[in-house]
Amino acid sequence: MSSTRHITIPFTYHRPETLDETLRLLREQDRAQVLAGGTDLLIQMRTGETRPDALIEILRVEELNQIEHDSGMRIGAAVQLYRLENDKQLEGKYPALHKAIKSIAGVQIRNMATLAGNLCNASPIADTAIPLMVLGAELEISWLDEKKKICSRKVQIEDFFTGPGMTILEKGQLLTAVYIPEPAPDSGSSFIKICRVTLDLAKISCSAYVERQGKTLKAVRIAVGGAAPTPIRALPVEEKLAGREFSVEGVERAAREVSEGIAPITDVRSTEDYRREVASVIVRDAIIQAWKRSGGEVAL
Repeated sequence: MSSTRHITIPFTYHRPETLDETLRLLREQDRAQVLAGGTDLLIQMRTGETRPDALIEILRVEELNQIEHDSGMRIGAAVQLYRLENDKQLEGKYPALHKAIKSIAGVQIRNMATLAGNLCNASPIADTAIPLMVLGAELEISWLDEKKKICSRKVQIEDFFTGPGMTILEKGQLLTAVYIPEPAPDSGSSFIKICRVTLDLAKISCSAYVERQGKTLKAVRIAVGGAAPTPIRALPVEEKLAGREFSVEGVERAAREVSEGIAPITDVRSTEDYRREVASVIVRDAIIQAWKRSGGEVAL
């Protein structure tokens, strides 16, 4: 029986200092896992759920430790959540992502965990996934080709998740950075999470982004976590609202359409019925919050 206090499986431990060396190790090792904060991985190793032959720690890789603000934001894969929590530009421009980060566990976890790790764990209720979806984020994936040259490509975050705990990453590939575009003028974003107790994982969550043109919802993006095998966009709601004049009644009607695209389950945290019932409520509230942050008025 596996111990939940000790890691009993044998593995090799690597601490590369360059991206090239990191990708070379990933290419050469058959069953390697990348280690940054380890807040999920080490637990999975203790329980025997994951049994890697090698761990590749990326905290010393300078290229993966950078935060850049230039026509948006670039966040390296080794950047811990506490650094993002304390980033004033992120807090001001991307309030939905900032709130999601602050909702993750406690201070000790955020001091270790990384944004890239939260995504690569690929939980349907990953807190950072849905605000990144509505903010239009892209993920940079890197690998070494046959000539040992570093290659990279960007994918939309919606295309990254393939199922619970599964992503499009293949052997030898690494999520190296998250790109978030500059938000449009007169835009706002929000994040709402419902959980059993503070610091718990979400029962269900929602993030919204709106662009305002006068009294019109010029653009609307909504994403929901905990309502399907992966975080998903609420496309039926978006289609009902985009290009229309804002009203609370209109938002409430559109929010009911969220039930068309979700497939929640019953588990230890909540029931399918509860998640389905509350989904339209948090979608409505998230849109209204985002509208207010865009500078829009809400008639009482």
